[in-house]
Amino acid sequence: MTSLFPYPEIRDQQKIAMKFMEETFVNKNKKFCIIEAGTGVGKSALGIYAANLLQNSVSDKQDGGYFLTTQKILQNQYVEDFSNNQNMLSLKSSSNYSCSYYKGSSCGESLRILKSASKDSAFWRCCAINCHYKKEKEKFINGKKGVTNFSYFLAETVYAGKLKPRNFLVIDEAHNTPEELSKFIEVTISERFCKSQNINFPEQLTQLQAFKWIEEKYYPHVRNRLKHMEGMLEKYSGLKEKIKEIQKASNNFDLLDKHVCKVKRFLDRYEKDNWVFNLLPGEGRSMRKLEFKPIDVSKYAHEYLFDRSNKVLLMSATILDRDAFCELLGIPLKDCEFLSLPSPFPVDNKPIITAGIGKMSAQYIDKTLPNLVSAVESIISEHSNQKGIIHCHSYKIAHFLRKNIRAGKSRLIFHTSEDRDEALERHKNSNKPTILLSPSMTEGVDLRDDLSRFQVICKIPYPYLGDKLIRKKMNKWKWWYPLQTAKTIIQSIGRSVRSKDDYATTYILDEDWNRFYRINKNLFPEDFHESVKGN
Repeated sequence: MTSLFPYPEIRDQQKIAMKFMEETFVNKNKKFCIIEAGTGVGKSALGIYAANLLQNSVSDKQDGGYFLTTQKILQNQYVEDFSNNQNMLSLKSSSNYSCSYYKGSSCGESLRILKSASKDSAFWRCCAINCHYKKEKEKFINGKKGVTNFSYFLAETVYAGKLKPRNFLVIDEAHNTPEELSKFIEVTISERFCKSQNINFPEQLTQLQAFKWIEEKYYPHVRNRLKHMEGMLEKYSGLKEKIKEIQKASNNFDLLDKHVCKVKRFLDRYEKDNWVFNLLPGEGRSMRKLEFKPIDVSKYAHEYLFDRSNKVLLMSATILDRDAFCELLGIPLKDCEFLSLPSPFPVDNKPIITAGIGKMSAQYIDKTLPNLVSAVESIISEHSNQKGIIHCHSYKIAHFLRKNIRAGKSRLIFHTSEDRDEALERHKNSNKPTILLSPSMTEGVDLRDDLSRFQVICKIPYPYLGDKLIRKKMNKWKWWYPLQTAKTIIQSIGRSVRSKDDYATTYILDEDWNRFYRINKNLFPEDFHESVKGN
């Protein structure tokens, strides 16, 4: 068993998980193994062990497997950790690879116009024979272990068909799987895009009218536009002097091609009772949009995802409720086994201090915000020489703190939806005790060691009740709303303590915390309860 593990040393909790996986996949022959593992257990190494365990258990045609992540940073981490000793390969979309013929262009842009190039040209030889993306894809297909992201994997398996079913599928950050499936099948149509395609955006519509408009008018129109654009691309000869024109036409074709595929997928899968329709008004420079989003994605999970492998390992620090997780993804309980492992980090290294300074719900937030400013200033002063993060949950809170904080104001790093990554890098690279002021860094952010010695949760992160989809899910599953809230809290707290020697203090300032925690205590893992102070 130890020879299948990627590292010479195996942690105690990893040994437990390894035995559990062998029992689940080999002895019980179950398809699904679900492991909830707190930060520090070492989930990625367990994924490699599962891959090695299942490596040669079926025919060569389905040997090997896929690793799926929700973020490119996690994808890169798999390659960094396991490319050498485990032959881990990585694949992203063609837009992430640079064309060696057209400098400054992506492989995706060049491949789109390959048909128009003469087979005697240097351009054709480059794209047909020496394309970076095609070479990486070929290696990925022929390899045994490959990591990619959800959106690329779903597009390739459902449409391109190049990524064939394999023996195993490892899904990291598996709590995001329902949302990833939803993003793949939901559809949005904007008035601005309609204008660019010379089609009139409709006025007020019911859900049925909107569906009929898409089916009878919109989809036939954009499908014909796509065929026209494809014909236009045929006129290019691949000459370098046309590179700007080629790039623009190729990019426009790619965008429309993906959109047409998504609309077709929506039309094929639409069931009125399982979809939410919204007609969104224009705001500022943005114009109106209509959108359809699925309520329950469980009926799509097997077709699009789970049927691509014989065995599936799902891992996350925030499964929280096995039965709820399985229901959201349509996993029969008889086909799975579930194991929960707490974080091995010392409880004393991650204290959670609860100090209600007022209610932050919509009814009371305006009254409480001045109290929040005072509390945050006090915390900033307490950690005068340390970096940290303030989880605001909304831009309203972030803007208010940014405008009203005086003590320590120069330390704050604020970001919008456009410059989130840049703000994170400024924080990481600064020699000063900077503090991230963010409504959207609850996941996928690694603030290890001195990058964050404290963090503040300003408001209990309830999903937004103004969203019709949120309300529909609440009505369908009574447990869904508190489960999503608890998940966000745990993920937020996990940003700052990343190893057994790391430490950070968490402050929860919303007075509503006491009630939420009392009612939903069962959703939180044992090590969380041990960390909470003041309750």
